Amino acid sequence: MEHRQYRCQTNGCGRSFTRKEHLTRHERSHNVANLHTCHVCHRKFNRSDSLLRHLAKHGNVFKPNPSGRSKRACITCHAGKTKCDGNEKCSSCLKKGLECRYRTQDEIRPSVSSVEPGDQMAWQGSTSSRSPAKEQEPSDASNANTESLRNSAQLPPGSGEPPMGVLADNSTQQALALTSSSLFRAPNVNGLVDWSAVKIRNDSNVRNDSQVLDPELEVPLDTESEKYLELYYVHFHHRWPLIHRPSLEEETPVSIVLSSMIMIGAWLEGSREAKKRALDSHEKLVSGITSQLSKVTAKDKFQHSLSACLCQSTLLNIVFGLYTGREAVLSRVMMLRNLLVAVLRDVGFFDPDTVWVDEKPGIFLPFKLVKINQRMRLSAYLFKIDTCLSLVRNQPAVLMPEELHYGLQQTYSLWNADGLPIWESRQANEPIFRCDKSLHSMINESTSDSVIFREYPILIEDIQFYICAIQPSIWKVSDHREYSRDCEIGIVLQKDTLRRRLESLREILDRIANQNSDSAEFGQEQCLPFRHYFGFEDRTRPGWQNVVTARVKDLLFDTYMLYNMFSLHLYAEVGRITKLANDQSLDPLREASQRHCEAREQRQAHIKKWVETPTARQALCHAVAILHAHQNSNPDLQENRTINKYTLDPMAYAALSVAALVVWAYSTFNKLGCEACFLGSRMHQSHVVELTDWTTSCPQLEKEKETWLEMGTAFPVQLHGIELCECNADLLTNLFTIYLPPDWELANRIAPALFHQKEIVQA
Repeated sequence: MEHRQYRCQTNGCGRSFTRKEHLTRHERSHNVANLHTCHVCHRKFNRSDSLLRHLAKHGNVFKPNPSGRSKRACITCHAGKTKCDGNEKCSSCLKKGLECRYRTQDEIRPSVSSVEPGDQMAWQGSTSSRSPAKEQEPSDASNANTESLRNSAQLPPGSGEPPMGVLADNSTQQALALTSSSLFRAPNVNGLVDWSAVKIRNDSNVRNDSQVLDPELEVPLDTESEKYLELYYVHFHHRWPLIHRPSLEEETPVSIVLSSMIMIGAWLEGSREAKKRALDSHEKLVSGITSQLSKVTAKDKFQHSLSACLCQSTLLNIVFGLYTGREAVLSRVMMLRNLLVAVLRDVGFFDPDTVWVDEKPGIFLPFKLVKINQRMRLSAYLFKIDTCLSLVRNQPAVLMPEELHYGLQQTYSLWNADGLPIWESRQANEPIFRCDKSLHSMINESTSDSVIFREYPILIEDIQFYICAIQPSIWKVSDHREYSRDCEIGIVLQKDTLRRRLESLREILDRIANQNSDSAEFGQEQCLPFRHYFGFEDRTRPGWQNVVTARVKDLLFDTYMLYNMFSLHLYAEVGRITKLANDQSLDPLREASQRHCEAREQRQAHIKKWVETPTARQALCHAVAILHAHQNSNPDLQENRTINKYTLDPMAYAALSVAALVVWAYSTFNKLGCEACFLGSRMHQSHVVELTDWTTSCPQLEKEKETWLEMGTAFPVQLHGIELCECNADLLTNLFTIYLPPDWELANRIAPALFHQKEIVQA
């Protein structure tokens, strides 16, 4: 046996060798700085050739070039006149911890055939496996070229491991086009990358001036601001999911977006002090935002010189105006909406031929999807708030469905994935079809009642957008001036088409609301899997499912409110009834005007005819459905919701106001009075209709309802035991008043003079 005379002197080792060079090589393994690390699985080796052999086990994508003279050399090796192996990250740069780059003409473009089928990844074309879980808006100083985007994913300072890169050829890049389903479907590559060790850093330290408008807003997050931010996420974020929450989790200063979020949370808190803070912040933000948007020209580009943060904050402030219900605030945000739409149109945001920076090959997929969804969500929710403002102000909308050329946005779950490991697992559950269709094309399919539309796994948010897309058509058919039993056949056919569209959407809502979740694992429901609405909740804590369920119920409630409100506008011609209600409190000049007197008489005659029609009774049923939903709603579904009860979406209050207006019109101009109206001389009625009976789903009650809708003119009608007649109009209005916020001024704008002027809590 050969004598081993060279023994390792490291404590606890005890290994010995026959040759000194073997001992020297072994001693390097005790020095961590000398180890070679695999950038795929992070396994460590004390010899570079062992690392190269190991890399081949990960597949041809990571397999280094054969030893020998390479056909190319990186910039660092070329300048130092040292040997370069020509790999994507050469071993020399890897060992020294340097950035490895090649000249443009030396870039590797491997063919698809050189990659084994099992090694192809859905994020081929990415220059890094690092994720934008904490991605921020790129600064204006950045040129947004391929190199800066390649460097947008880096390891934290102090890490000796550079990011791993995978390139793809032109054919692969074409397969990853925006309309390709494979873009949204990641294969099962668990374990290939240690996502927990990954962190994203900005391209540069230069800040975007449009993210912070006022130095006074640049304050650290205190305890109170954090409370308001939490209220924003609990009550607002799932209704208007504009902001990519993972990107903001490590923000230290209060940017323009965070200031807007805190403003909304303060308003939802409900106290006098919090509301005053919200209104003061809103005034400063609108002033700064208006100044910034006014400087934008057609040469600017969205997500570059026109920051996405600025546009998102603008939209949040517009939505905030509707939440306040203040006339002065709403007038200001409507002008802000017009400015935002004009700016986005000017920079080509709504132009489908606009080319975006993230469409270049080599952009890291999660980073790319965040940018794409920023555009999708800004477009979709700007369209939604535009429709809402159109309804409450009885004005035509500014945006049209034809401008919604963007694809359907990611699910709430993927948009709120907290970290790359969760993002990876949720990515595999994304509905593939969502990236194949634009929102406009899906709306067109819903109008044609296609089989494809009925079979899609539609999300609740999609139904809201479909309902909003009906608004221009309702506006057109409600714009005629005279009503008669022999109305134009075209108006009748259009209204019937709109009615069927609304009913088809309601059927989808009913299926979602009535699905049996007990027979399936939570998150795997058949009609609407609740996994699409997972968020930041801790799934290790008991009761986390209640948070997700509350989120879905909130969205269902909001969508039912939209459905019933649009139905009221379809059946009741709300604009005419609003003018009729306004006639009750005219100024002396209008009251003395002969022209206005004739117009008032025409409106009254019109409504008296309308009350006798089935459409009036149909509108009455929708009004009662809105009241019934508010009476049975419970916004405090989570145990930690211990704040002001007025946290619903403002369109729920708008629907409540319109419902009260319709009930008032039916009661005031209904010929069938109560006993008091006839001084006890009214003939005895054998059958009295109680409208609340039909809020329960029952086949027998449905038949009775259909009979009353067609032939119910002669039957007295009650609501919670109160007969619908002129002398009970105020009492009936009070049923709706108790569910309205005391300072929501828009109620008196939607239904003038119906609600007694309440003391406004001035913040």
